[in-house]
Amino acid sequence: MERRSFLKASAALGCAATVTGCKTSSDDANVNPPEPPVTDEVQSWSACLANCGSNCPLKVYTFDGKITRIESEDTGDDSFGNHQIRPCARGRSNRKRVYNPDRLMYPMKRIGKRGEGRFERISWQQATSEIGAKLKGIYDSYGSRSVYYMYQSGAYYDLNGASSWRRLLGTMGGALGYYGSYSSAQVARMFPLVYGSGARSTVLEMMHSDLFLFFGYNPLEIRQSGSGEGYEYAYFREKNNVKTINIDCRYNDTLAGQNMEYHPCRPGTDAALCAGIAYHLIEANLIDEQFLTTKCYGFRAEAAIPEKGLEALPYERSYEAYILGLGELDSQPKTPEWAERICGVPAANIRSIAEQLAAANAPYVVGGYGINRQANGEHSVWAIAALCMLVGALGKRGTSTGHMPNSAKALYSSGLPNVPSNTEKAKISVFSWPDAILDGENMTVFKDGVQLPADELDENGDGKLGANLKAIINFAGNTLLNQHSDCFGTAKILEREDLCELIVVSENHMTPSAKFADYLLPDSTWLESDDVANQSYSAGAMSVITPMTKAIEPLGECRSSFDVCADIAEAMGTRAEFTEGRSYQETLKHYYETSVAPQDPILPPTLEEFQAKGIVKKFTESSVKDCALYDYVNTGGELNTASGRIEMFSHAVDFMNKNWQKPDYVVGLHIPPIPAYIVTWEGYEDTSPEIADMPLLLIGHHTKGRTHSSFHSVQWLREAVHDAVWVNPADVTDFSDGDWVIVESLRGRVKVQARVTQRVMPGVASLPQGAWFNPQNGIDIGGCVNTLTAYRPSPIAKANPQHTNRVKIYKA
Repeated sequence: MERRSFLKASAALGCAATVTGCKTSSDDANVNPPEPPVTDEVQSWSACLANCGSNCPLKVYTFDGKITRIESEDTGDDSFGNHQIRPCARGRSNRKRVYNPDRLMYPMKRIGKRGEGRFERISWQQATSEIGAKLKGIYDSYGSRSVYYMYQSGAYYDLNGASSWRRLLGTMGGALGYYGSYSSAQVARMFPLVYGSGARSTVLEMMHSDLFLFFGYNPLEIRQSGSGEGYEYAYFREKNNVKTINIDCRYNDTLAGQNMEYHPCRPGTDAALCAGIAYHLIEANLIDEQFLTTKCYGFRAEAAIPEKGLEALPYERSYEAYILGLGELDSQPKTPEWAERICGVPAANIRSIAEQLAAANAPYVVGGYGINRQANGEHSVWAIAALCMLVGALGKRGTSTGHMPNSAKALYSSGLPNVPSNTEKAKISVFSWPDAILDGENMTVFKDGVQLPADELDENGDGKLGANLKAIINFAGNTLLNQHSDCFGTAKILEREDLCELIVVSENHMTPSAKFADYLLPDSTWLESDDVANQSYSAGAMSVITPMTKAIEPLGECRSSFDVCADIAEAMGTRAEFTEGRSYQETLKHYYETSVAPQDPILPPTLEEFQAKGIVKKFTESSVKDCALYDYVNTGGELNTASGRIEMFSHAVDFMNKNWQKPDYVVGLHIPPIPAYIVTWEGYEDTSPEIADMPLLLIGHHTKGRTHSSFHSVQWLREAVHDAVWVNPADVTDFSDGDWVIVESLRGRVKVQARVTQRVMPGVASLPQGAWFNPQNGIDIGGCVNTLTAYRPSPIAKANPQHTNRVKIYKA
C-alpha cells in the first residue's frame, strides 16, 4: 500500500470522528498557494532528540542567523520501505523551543534556598572552576559512590550530554550507577529472569501477525513520528486488516479505527485479567501442551535439575496449580468470574479474549510500559508473558513476548566511551536515589535491590552500599523533581544542603528541577549543536543517522556539554584524560570516522562527506532476527535462565521471596515466584482506612503535547493539547466539565481543569503526565501528576509505581 493511500484511509477514519474538522475538495480551491520560500535561506540538518524513541531528522532553515522554519526530510518515493521520517508536532515546534522565553542564557549560581529559583549570574570560568573544585573534594572525601549521574529523560545526544558527563566522572574513577529506567524498569528487570534476556520482537514482525492483543499499549499516541512503532503498527493493521484487542482503563487514540475491540480494565489488575484468561485456556484445553512441556518451566510439577542446583518443583507451587486454585498461595480458582470482580472486564468477554488468542496463528501480544509502572508491575508483565507461553505464541513469525516492540537498528551509533579509569561497579535502582541521599550507607541488596561486585557480598548474597549521595549531576533530566514521585516530599529532601552537598543542573529551560540546582548551566539546544543523531530505540525498520550541524550559534552564553565538561575536568586536573588532546570538532571527527562510519558501508567514510550528504537511511527487510526467541524455539539450546527454559516459575524470584526484606507498605503478596495477581497498597482492593474517602484510581497518560516533561513550556503545544484530569460522568460530584478541580492524594493536591468523558472507565481518573510542578500555597497549580504519586519502590525492580494511586476530586 502506498503511504498516500494509507494516509487517505486514516484521514477518512478521522473525518468520521470529527466531521466538522475535515476539509472538502471544494475548500482547497479557495486556499491561496503558499508563499515561495525565501531564496537566501540556508538549510542545515539537525534532529529532535526528545526521549520518545525516534530522533526524527529535521531540515532547519535559517536566514540572517535566525531559524525561520523547520521541515521534514523528503527522500524516497514514500512507499513503505522507502518512506519518509516525518516529525510530529513536537519535532516541528523546535524553533519555538529554541526561542522560548524561559530559555536559560548564562551560567548561574544559587543565592537562595534550593527550590526558590533565586540565582545570580556568574562567568563560565567561575562556574566550571567551582564545580570542579567541589566535585573533586567530594570524590576525595567520600569516594566515587557518593557521586551520581541522574537518569535523563530530555535529550539523546551521541557525544554531548550523557556521554560527556559520564566520561567526565569516569576520569575520577566513575560514579554510582543505576539500573532500569523510569519508563520500563519493572519489565527490564523481570524479563531476563523469565526469558534469560529482554527478549522482544521488532515492530516489523507485526507484518506476519493475525491478531494484536494490547494491554495498555498506545503506539499512535506515544510514538507519533513518521516512522517507527505508531506508523508501522497502523500500516500493518490497515494493510492486512488485523484485528486489535486493546485492554486499557482509558479509551486511547490507538483505538480510533476499524476492526477494534476495547475492554476497559482497572489499573493494577491486569494480572487478574490474565489469570482469568489463563483459567479458560486451561479448562477449555486451548493450551499448547507440547510447548509448555518442552520449552517452559513451571507450568506443572518439575523434576530436580541437580546440575543446575534446582530442587524438584511440586505441583502445588506450579503456575497451573495457582490458576486452578490448587496451589500454595491460595485456594481460589482464577475463574473469569473471579477476574471480573477485580478487573471489571465481564467474564464472557474474558472467555472471548482467551478463545481469540488461542485461535490466532500468530498473535502479537504487547504489555505497554504503563502496565509495568505499577506497584505490582513486575508480576503484571510476567502474567502477560504467561499468556504467550500458554498458547505457544513465542518464537513464531508474527509473535512477540509481551514486551514492548524493539527497533530493528540497521544503523546505530553509541557515543563517547568511558575512560579507562572508570572502575565504579555498584548500582542502585534508577528510582531509589532519594534513599541513597538519606541513608545510602545502609542500603542493601536484600532491602533495596542494590547491585554490588561479587567480592562485596556475604555468603547469602547480601551486602551494603556503604556511601551516601553527596553530589548529583542532572543533565536534561527533569527527573530530579518533576518526573520522580511525590514532588512535595522529594523537594524536602533536595532542600537539605547538609545531605546532598552539590547539585549541578545542565538545561535549556528553567524547569522545576532546575530550581533546585546549586549551579545552573545553560546547554545549547539540538539546533545549536554539531553532533551525530542515531536512530534511537523505537525508530522502526527505517534506520537513519543524521549529521547535526549548527543551524545558528548558541544563544546567549549557552555551551555544549563536551566543552563544559572539558573545563570542569581542567579544574579537577583530568582534562588530558577527558579530551585525549582533541578539541570537540576533532573529537566529533574521530568518533564518526572510527566508531560510526565502520558500522555500515552505506555511511560515508569521512565526517565532511557525511555532513555534505545529509541523512543516511537504510530499511531493514523482515527476517527471523525480528522474531524474539526464534532460535530457541526452532533450533533448540538453552536460555540464560535458572532452568535454561522459559520460566513460569522462577527459582531466582523464589530466592527473593524468601530472603528480601518486605517493606511495611506491602498489602498483599510480596514476591511470589509465579506470575500471580498481587493486591497492592492504594489499588482497587486496598481497604486501608487512610484512603477510605479516596475512591478513584489515578493514572497518568502520555499526550501528543509533550515527551515526558519536554516541550511543556512551548506555548504552541500547550494551546494544541489541553491538560485536564479525565473523569467518567459516573464519578462527577460537585463539578462539571471544564471546572477547576482539586485532585488530592495522601501526598498532595493539584489544581487542574476537569474533562468529563466516557473515554475513561468509571472509578478511574487520568491526568496527563509531564506537566510542570508549580506549588502555590501548598497546592500544585501546574498540574504535575507526580505531586500525587508515592515514593514506594516496587518489589523486585525497586522502581516507580506511578500508576498506583488513590485520589478524590472536588471542585476548587
